[in-house]
Amino acid sequence: MPGRLYEKQDVTFERPSSRGKFVVGGVLIVIVVAVIAVAIAVPLAVQRRETTSDIARRLMEEVPLVDGHNDWPWQLAKYNGDQLSQINLGNDLRTVYPISHTDIPRLRTGMVGAQFWAAYVTCDAQYKDSLRRHLGQVDVIKRFVEKYPDVFQFVTTADGIWEAFRAGKIGSLIGMEGGHALDSSMASLRMFYDLGVRYMTVTHSCTTPWADDWHETGKEVPEHNGLTDYGKLVIKEMNRLGMLVDLAHVSFKTMHDALDVTE
Repeated sequence: MPGRLYEKQDVTFERPSSRGKFVVGGVLIVIVVAVIAVAIAVPLAVQRRETTSDIARRLMEEVPLVDGHNDWPWQLAKYNGDQLSQINLGNDLRTVYPISHTDIPRLRTGMVGAQFWAAYVTCDAQYKDSLRRHLGQVDVIKRFVEKYPDVFQFVTTADGIWEAFRAGKIGSLIGMEGGHALDSSMASLRMFYDLGVRYMTVTHSCTTPWADDWHETGKEVPEHNGLTDYGKLVIKEMNRLGMLVDLAHVSFKTMHDALDVTE
């Protein structure tokens, strides 16, 4: 009997030890599972946390970013006489052509979806050869768009912008920077529209015979005190054609007059 009692005690003594092993083993399993779960969850959480740049890039992949003004055509005219053969826009031009901020690699990096190329000439051309020189700017825009057909697509409408965007191209539009381009001719305005111009800045840094530029703001006696009657007709004709009215560079009064008359 003593031996049996001793054996029972021995059996009784081992059972708690075995249960403890199960508890320790269970805890270890829980810890390992928790570590694995954390190892998986942390990278997933990092992936889900979008930065501001991530959000911007995602939106620009879905919707075309339209840049409303690029002076590249003027740089070509001023420094290269519109000689496209001298400049390869497909190269990174930062070291060889630092006067410009534009080349195809940077347009692509910036995810530009559509670009208004500015047709511009200086105000000293007013009353001289402004019309001819602006035609030259329109011409060079069309030529470099045609030179890189895999990158650019000439467009004149919002639908055209989307079409180019879906094709992986940069929709290229023309904006004319300065009403001195018209030589005060409504026919010139209509012809520029037919050539693809889709916005016109009413003035640049020079008052035209029909609109005050920004220099006239604050003067006791501005030249026209805003838009003349003919200037108001120009705005109405732009409305009729479907040409955007750009009020950069104009006087405060010209702005108000244009907003009052526009439809």
